[in-house]
Amino acid sequence: MRTYTKLMADQHKNELIQTIPERYNSIGDDCFKNNGKMKGIWLPLGCKIIGKEAFYGCHIRKEVALPNTLTEIRAGAFAENCTLPQVRFPASVQKIGEQCYKGCNNLKTVSFASGSRCTEIPEEAFEGCVKLKELTLPEKVESIGRRAFYKCKELKCVQFSETLLRIGEEAFYFCKLEELKLPEGLQELGDKAFFKCNGLKSVSIPQSVRKIGEGVFHGCNRLEYLEIHHDPEEIGPGIVNKGCTVRCRKGSRVDAYCQENDLKTEYIPE
Repeated sequence: MRTYTKLMADQHKNELIQTIPERYNSIGDDCFKNNGKMKGIWLPLGCKIIGKEAFYGCHIRKEVALPNTLTEIRAGAFAENCTLPQVRFPASVQKIGEQCYKGCNNLKTVSFASGSRCTEIPEEAFEGCVKLKELTLPEKVESIGRRAFYKCKELKCVQFSETLLRIGEEAFYFCKLEELKLPEGLQELGDKAFFKCNGLKSVSIPQSVRKIGEGVFHGCNRLEYLEIHHDPEEIGPGIVNKGCTVRCRKGSRVDAYCQENDLKTEYIPE
């Protein structure tokens, strides 16, 4: 595999738009890291891997056209690109690394192509993308990692696939979600997964969920109703504010939890 290395990148620091020669099918770790003069990049058809922090701290102003041969984007590859407007992942991408777009605070659109092979959104992948408004997740995503969309303050709507099993700790902390439809099949809600999502008014927990972590919906000041019609195996402390009403079965484990924590209840018909 031919890798475009940092040594080669150093020869082009004065160029505003970097074109990678067709003969290279991998971009090396740290290749263009902190190259503030780089405003754009053309990746060759045939490129398969973008290395760790390869474009970290660049000033890329236009969407990077990711070729449909790309299979992996490693940790921090495009992090701290404060002018990057959008990213569209081709179906060929199987893995994106932790923090790959962290701190891209002008990123407005993230989408995964139909037929995407990606099954995980890793830890802190889009943390701090404060202008992110449009999000299309992979069709077969199974896990959304810790702080994956932490403080994406403009994110109002997320459509989850039926394959989703786990939403990690603080994954959507302080997002602007206005409604939340969690899929049947979901098993775990991590601690503070939707903490301070103040647009939410009503949420129903699927019966497949086994764990509801600490403070999952705490700080959601407009949340009026949380529906839990089954008994999860684990319920953490402070899952909602005191002003929220929990709809549950009378005499259930959830009912007991609410009584112990002085939460308002509304019983559903048996």
